[in-house]
Amino acid sequence: MNKKGKNLDFLIDRPIAHRGIFDNKRIYENTISAFERAIKLNYVIELDVRMLACGTVIVFHDDDMERLLHVEGSVDKLSYDELTYMAKYQIPTFEEVLKLVNGQVPLLIETKSITKRCTLENKVNEYLKEYKGLYAIQSFNLKSIKWFYKNRKDVAIGYLMGKRNYKSEPIFFRKYDFLNVSVKLFADKKVRKMREDKVVLGWGIKTKELFDLKKDVYDNLVCDNLLEIDAS
Repeated sequence: MNKKGKNLDFLIDRPIAHRGIFDNKRIYENTISAFERAIKLNYVIELDVRMLACGTVIVFHDDDMERLLHVEGSVDKLSYDELTYMAKYQIPTFEEVLKLVNGQVPLLIETKSITKRCTLENKVNEYLKEYKGLYAIQSFNLKSIKWFYKNRKDVAIGYLMGKRNYKSEPIFFRKYDFLNVSVKLFADKKVRKMREDKVVLGWGIKTKELFDLKKDVYDNLVCDNLLEIDAS
């Protein structure tokens, strides 16, 4: 529980599967199959949401299609029909993922798109109003976090920190409930100091060796390759 009284135990009492359990060969990240595997193993699911030009909220990480779909162009400029026509695997909508998970495991939801008037945040919130499971919202985008703080004070919100934004940690807005920081950013001593005030998660864990080095430094770790990391 953080100092505001919000119960964040669901973010720290079991492993967090970054974009589900996947290999991006047979099973792709942020897909129904990747999430089904995470549910079976009782992991928290970390996922990414963004909005398409047609207004559909999808679960997809990148803002372009090169890495995963091997075509050029921005994802956000397409309609859902256009995207599914181009994709080589089924990209789920946020609504489909919520129906699948249905409260079986907690969700750690990252808002990705930068939209005018916080359209994405509004749409995500509409879906979550009826959702009965545990979840938290996180973002690198301070505007997104502020929107949820203002409109959903009951929801746990977290500030994501990486190489591009860690030096500009907001001074005048620190109403978020937890931090999720790249494990490459700070010395272990500083992370432990940060944990005196807030829950601190660490992302960027890709090997068992790194997991073992950092597991006692952070409140919890966001991991790729969890089947390998959590094999013991």
